[in-house]
Amino acid sequence: MSLIRKAEELNFNAKIKALIYGQAGMGKTTLGLSAPKPLLFDFDGGVHRVNFAHLQGVDTVQISTYQDFLDVLNTENLSAYETFVIDTGGKALDYMAEYIIKKNPKMGRANGTLTLQGYGERKAEFTALVKKTAMMNKHIIFIAHRETKQEGDDMRYIPLFGGSNYDSLVTEMDLVGYLEMNGR
Repeated sequence: MSLIRKAEELNFNAKIKALIYGQAGMGKTTLGLSAPKPLLFDFDGGVHRVNFAHLQGVDTVQISTYQDFLDVLNTENLSAYETFVIDTGGKALDYMAEYIIKKNPKMGRANGTLTLQGYGERKAEFTALVKKTAMMNKHIIFIAHRETKQEGDDMRYIPLFGGSNYDSLVTEMDLVGYLEMNGR
């Protein structure tokens, strides 16, 4: 049997992994919540900034530790949801770092930041999270604020998502989008 396939014979994973970033108040979370049957994971306590009308029919989990998040993923019945909206991805990564250091203090420095080995562990944990959501057959949308970088005379906006580890994390995404508003 041949492994060569025509386009119509290919198997596609129709679930997306996306990162949406931009300034505060641009509607990133609202856009994320427009995905099919979303479950909002509020990592940064920012759900109060979302227009209440956009939260109607949307269940929310207010996260205070990465273990909370893992508990929901591993013990709750999530069959009613098609999309996980992680708001914000940067705060989720901060919680993930705390979780890694708590599990293995050698992964952290005295000031609470990760060691080089700790960053490698966080990338592995992040990759495992993305794979887990794919195995659960869910879309996953990370919401992030933007960071401004000056490069010569040019101003560049990058996601506040993973710091110097950003490039290795976004390789897991299908889509990275910058959201801005012009006028109203």
